[in-house]
Amino acid sequence: MSSTPVVQRTVFSTSRSAEFLDGQALQSQTGQPRGRFGDVVIKELLDNALDAAETASPGPEIGLAVTWADRVARVCVTDNGPGIPGKVVERILDFTRNVSDKATLRSPTRGMQGNAFKTLLGIPYALGVTEPVVVEALGVRHEIGVSADPLGEVAIRHTQTPSSRTIGTSVTVPLPAALVTAEKAAGWLQKFALVNPHARFVDHGQTGRAAGAGIYEPTAQPGWRKPLPTDPTSAHHYDEVAMAKLVFAHIREHQQGGADLTVRAFTNMFAGLTGSAKAKKVAERVPGITHLSGFEERREQVAVLLAAMKEHSKPPTPAYLGQVHRDHYTRVLDQAFGVEETWFVRKQLTDAAGIPWSIEVTVARTKDPGDVCFAVNYSATFGDPLAATRLAGDGFTTTGALTLLSLTDAAPWAGNQSRRAAVVHLVCPVPQFTDKGKTALVVPPEVADACAKALSTATRALAKDKRSKNSAQRREERAAMREANAAAKAAPKVSKKAAVFEVMREAIGQARGAEGLPFSSHTLFYKIRPLALKLLPVGAKLSAQYVEQNLIPDWERQNGPVEGLYREPRGTLHHPHDPDGIRDVRLGTREVREYIPPKWSYNKILVIEKTGLWPPVRESGIAETYDMAVITNEGYGTEACRDLLASMPPGDVQIFVLHDADPYGYNIARTLGEETARMPDHRVEVIDLGLTVDDAIAKGLEAEPDTRDAALPAGIVPGLSDAARDWFTGTPFGWDSKGEPIKWHYQRVELNAFSSPELIAYIEEGLARHHATGKVIPPDGELWSTAHQRLQHRVVAALGEAIDAMFPIDRLVQTVCAGLDTGRITGIGPADLAQLRADRPSLSWEDAVTTLVDDRLRDHPRLADLARQAVAEVQATDRR
Repeated sequence: MSSTPVVQRTVFSTSRSAEFLDGQALQSQTGQPRGRFGDVVIKELLDNALDAAETASPGPEIGLAVTWADRVARVCVTDNGPGIPGKVVERILDFTRNVSDKATLRSPTRGMQGNAFKTLLGIPYALGVTEPVVVEALGVRHEIGVSADPLGEVAIRHTQTPSSRTIGTSVTVPLPAALVTAEKAAGWLQKFALVNPHARFVDHGQTGRAAGAGIYEPTAQPGWRKPLPTDPTSAHHYDEVAMAKLVFAHIREHQQGGADLTVRAFTNMFAGLTGSAKAKKVAERVPGITHLSGFEERREQVAVLLAAMKEHSKPPTPAYLGQVHRDHYTRVLDQAFGVEETWFVRKQLTDAAGIPWSIEVTVARTKDPGDVCFAVNYSATFGDPLAATRLAGDGFTTTGALTLLSLTDAAPWAGNQSRRAAVVHLVCPVPQFTDKGKTALVVPPEVADACAKALSTATRALAKDKRSKNSAQRREERAAMREANAAAKAAPKVSKKAAVFEVMREAIGQARGAEGLPFSSHTLFYKIRPLALKLLPVGAKLSAQYVEQNLIPDWERQNGPVEGLYREPRGTLHHPHDPDGIRDVRLGTREVREYIPPKWSYNKILVIEKTGLWPPVRESGIAETYDMAVITNEGYGTEACRDLLASMPPGDVQIFVLHDADPYGYNIARTLGEETARMPDHRVEVIDLGLTVDDAIAKGLEAEPDTRDAALPAGIVPGLSDAARDWFTGTPFGWDSKGEPIKWHYQRVELNAFSSPELIAYIEEGLARHHATGKVIPPDGELWSTAHQRLQHRVVAALGEAIDAMFPIDRLVQTVCAGLDTGRITGIGPADLAQLRADRPSLSWEDAVTTLVDDRLRDHPRLADLARQAVAEVQATDRR
């Protein structure tokens, strides 16, 4: 009697370090979509530079330069700080832990993410850029490159050479060129200058501006001060949980080789407790604990320590948060946009929990199109920090500061021709963010009221003007309507094209919105149609196809590309050696603009006019055999598809096209490489693989009858063979009033007439005919580098197997779990989910459970010790 074999499953452990190198994980960590990684890099570099310079210099100077070459934008930020030491660089490269001096501190400082520099190292890799990040400081140039193997292990390449930089730090991060524009870089510099009056900001000119045009001089008077990263924090900013995190962060640092701080020394680190007498009184409240490590076994005493610290120190007032003078806001806005008039309001208060707040709002009427700057703690944010906050204005209630500014005519939008600018700056030592991007704030009700009052007061004059203008405009519109109706019969008819062109700029402004978000051609059509129909006779209609395919491209040819406009994806680029389609690229304008072809991946592209033929092509393995990427379209190649083909380096990649044997297939092949009315400057060398009529006849494929109601495309006629001309011309059977033919019977053959094996054989014959059967062969250096990497992967795998054999993972997991308070960690109910979702409503229940477990594990002081003990027990057992 045979028994069923038992499969022994291996429990694998994988590193989470590679989350810093994965695009999806980086979107979660930074709180920003992949398309805004350029903004993430610029903001983090500016934050880091300001923090460094403030700790060493009363007059920080921050420089920004961006250069573009070889489809790569190199973002470089410099400061005049103390310079980052080599030891700190080494600690940053430890991807198993966060390196931050602010992660557990509560003070009105920038950042506090704790892993920002690691994301700066990982973003280029995640975006397909192979250049290293460069850090120069203290006479040393660090070139740092990172990569991850399939198991998620991070490989670090770190080289050090001499550098001429001895003052401050310079950090250069390479990114895909499409992610960074001159306007975007200059905009971030201007926003940081707005909320940092003590610093000098210099645009070094490479961002496309005139030299010196982007220099923002400091305006702060001597003695002006804001909270610095080096300032003592106040005990009144902490509750018991926050203080416990800070105490145990110091304990962990001690366990990893750092100093074990005395209770008195720890107390001296807080504002109002720097004297020895007060530190002594605080320490006396926790008898028997002389060093912070003593709290590891007596955690409940942290609450006693915090109470004593608060008792012997005064809570800070809002004045210590600092102020940005209205003259500074006005000066920077005037330099950027030209100011005609400004309104400024500051509100400072202490909330019910004893936390101080400062709210500053500046609104300006400008000469040039302006912008809205949101900032928290002297750092520009990615968007509106009050976006989810209910704000009661004068006579209305709305959600978000940007919405309130728009309703009161204080934000740039199409209706006011964008001649507005605004700054909303909040300062708080304990900002509660709901996103990883450090933008969306949760504020107490009394703070929300103060924000609403500040915004309403600053916008009151503009709101009053808007109401007056609206009343006058309505009167004028009624009068104009009467005049228009009276003159309508006598007025000459307006063409659809003229009407669309007349309203195009207004429609673009509506589609883009105040925030300047991208928009599709179909969205633009919906903004055009109601505006244009007002200019056309009653009953006139506008079709989306006519506007999107003809009129919008016509307008762009006359006026230049519409910024932010994209065409929705139609078609897909499939990479070879990618069986699961992980690297597939949808062919929309945005996707193509951000696409960077992987090096040494393919040397041919085959464009097939039918998406339905991709499965047999994929399964045949022909793409892998010939190192050939495949683009599948339905019909004519889109502008995005042709832009992608035009972006390929000449001579590096051969481009082929496969199409039906009919007039439209021939024209698809022609327009893929030649200029068209929509793309008059397009030129790409495309090799036509067929299907040609002559090949169809030679292969014995059966022709099918069809009809056409348009003349043959003029561009294909000169190149037709006799057989193709005979098939496509066909026989007329319909005539117009002048006796001219308008319909024809003709013959055609589709690619689907081939069986799948016949289709693959036909493609291979065409590739051989054009001597395009060669494989990709990278240079020697790339071969050596890849071989070295693969060797390391095999060694890592062998080591993993050896470690798994030495340490029974299942037993280790059970041992560690036995020592944990698993009931507390896993005791999660609906109430826990509801509480977490109140702050983060977008979480799924699975992500919410993961977050709660992670939070409870982070608070568990014994997890690391239990793990070490379990390993030690296994080792001791093996020795016996």
